[in-house]
Amino acid sequence: MTGNTRNPARWPAPVFATLALAALVLQGCAGGAVTSSVYAVSGAAAAKLHKERQEFREDLKEDYASYRALFSSSECQPAQYQISPEIIDYLESSAPTEDGYAEAQDILMDIYHDQTLSQSVRAHALYLAALTEAQKEDGSRARARDYLKRVRSEFPGTHDCAVAKLLDKGDRIQ
Repeated sequence: MTGNTRNPARWPAPVFATLALAALVLQGCAGGAVTSSVYAVSGAAAAKLHKERQEFREDLKEDYASYRALFSSSECQPAQYQISPEIIDYLESSAPTEDGYAEAQDILMDIYHDQTLSQSVRAHALYLAALTEAQKEDGSRARARDYLKRVRSEFPGTHDCAVAKLLDKGDRIQ
């Protein structure tokens, strides 16, 4: 039996090699198309987040300048209304997943509710929560005023002058 002993179920090597090469080429092309689409979508999302972050930083600077101007000629002691530079730096450098003011407020409310902290720390956290409530996207000025009234009633003597000024003259919280 010296005839053709080749197994008819096997593919000839050149046909198999050609199909394998074609599959690899097609995978590379499809992979490149998918990869390009993923990069495009990721790039657009990153650009949108960067733009939102920059807008938040600009709004924060404007809001802080307006706040400082409100108290610049005030008779209030600076300790009652000053916002530490660390808080402003934190807000500027943090990358919110939504509204930066809302995220800051969540942290401040956690501090306010922590009974192990001093009264002055808790009072200042609630005071700052009132400010963030007035500025966040879905914030409520009525709720911000309520927070200020709670500062005055729960922590008398800590922020009385600043609270009175904001409730009486603060255009953002009235």
